[in-house]
Amino acid sequence: MNRAACDNALLAACDELYGKLARAAAVGLLGVAVGVTWYVLVGLRVGA
Repeated sequence: MNRAACDNALLAACDELYGKLARAAAVGLLGVAVGVTWYVLVGLRVGA
């Protein structure tokens, strides 16, 4: 019975870690999207 409790705790910790990684990836992709949008709208207009 003790192993099952430890396994559940490990799975819960993994869920928390993957949730944080997913949020970090989403924020990173948002940053890339903002950068690309800025480049297309502003950078190309001034001849970059």
